[in-house]
Amino acid sequence: MSQPSEINLDDWQQEILDYKGNVLLCSGRQVGKTTIMAIKTAKRMLEKPNQKIIIVSLTEDQAKLIIIMVLDYLEKFHKKEIAKGKNKPTQSKITLKNKSFCLARPVGTTGDAVRGFTGDVLIIDEASRMPEMIFTAAKPTLLTTAGEIWMCSTPFGKKGYFYECYIKASEETEEKARFKVWHISSEKVINERVISDSWTEKKRAEAIEYLRREKEDMSVLEYGQEYLGLFLDDLRQFFSDELIHKCMVLKRPSSDNQKILEEGNYMGCDIARMGGDECAYEILNLLPNKEVMRQIENITKKRQLTTQTEEDILALNKEFNLEKIGIDAGSGSLGVGIFDRLIKNPETKRKVIAMNNREISVDREGKKTQKMMKEDFYFNLLNLMERGKILLLDDENIFISLKSVQWEVINDQFNRGTIRIFGNYTHIAEGLIRAAWLAKNEKSKNLNISYL
Repeated sequence: MSQPSEINLDDWQQEILDYKGNVLLCSGRQVGKTTIMAIKTAKRMLEKPNQKIIIVSLTEDQAKLIIIMVLDYLEKFHKKEIAKGKNKPTQSKITLKNKSFCLARPVGTTGDAVRGFTGDVLIIDEASRMPEMIFTAAKPTLLTTAGEIWMCSTPFGKKGYFYECYIKASEETEEKARFKVWHISSEKVINERVISDSWTEKKRAEAIEYLRREKEDMSVLEYGQEYLGLFLDDLRQFFSDELIHKCMVLKRPSSDNQKILEEGNYMGCDIARMGGDECAYEILNLLPNKEVMRQIENITKKRQLTTQTEEDILALNKEFNLEKIGIDAGSGSLGVGIFDRLIKNPETKRKVIAMNNREISVDREGKKTQKMMKEDFYFNLLNLMERGKILLLDDENIFISLKSVQWEVINDQFNRGTIRIFGNYTHIAEGLIRAAWLAKNEKSKNLNISYL
């Protein structure tokens, strides 16, 4: 057994740290899966010279997070072992004096970014959400080294390489199974984690209360997937990988063809809290035939004040001469304050529409409303995509956001089924559904719009 880590670990984390071989960690959210993968990475680099550890994730932000956590651990406990000079740490690579290194790559939708590398360990973060072609591109990095694969993820339906490896391991003996599997729920972690300076009784009580509220707010299936780490049949991907790829065919317009974009531009916004998910500004251009729309911009920002978000919207309105601006502004949402200011601004007062996934006002007194549920917006976008009526930018973050959208059927007390749509990285998708609805209902630009 290896020496205990310099920080407090749960028993299952210590088991993963000690294990030699392929690892598959299936868990609920916020259990510490990225933490243990970062520590295991640092330990392997320290213990074995010339180790090459390749870390793949869907997005650049996820890749950077793992590197940050590895570097934080090394700087706290093994700072003298970190290489300096030309080999000093970067946002994507950490090298030690013993020539071991870890390299993090955002592999996007195809995995091409990891082709050509050779590694002793391949770490796959959020593996359940990886398209199949990424595994095809990434696994050969271990061919000549007989290296190890360490996968970790929350589930994402009963499909894909991560799920198949999980099931296969459960059907085989431990000696024959390719992966050693750990299945850890969020409930188990918060209830069984040893009380310490970093995990106090107060923090445990707060976490238990948080999960209680989440269980009230979420469906049984959604809670089971996100916090119990369960693979569930009845949660399904709303936009298929094939459909998303079919629509993602555009490059951003260059300045020399900007003239044709001066009319027919619609923007959908998803507004995030400070330090929370990203704000998304999605702009679609409706072609003169009024039949096809194309995406001309995708902008995401995080950790900014609402005043900056308002400034962004005003600047984009001026740059793209927007016809309409749809924002998530309903009761209790962060967009209400921004909407109230935009509706008073002469530049945007006849353009901004509060689209809170419940109902939309179509007169300035708020007396006439159109019932539009969140599901209506999503089905409108799905319909446009399936009919080839919307073309999207070829952007990996757009793919990841659309792929993250899931749906389930919920029955009420009379056993009537309704569709519920949700996801964990849907900010871009939420912006797109608003812009697409506004562009499709182009005639709405003749109406005075206000918030109810």
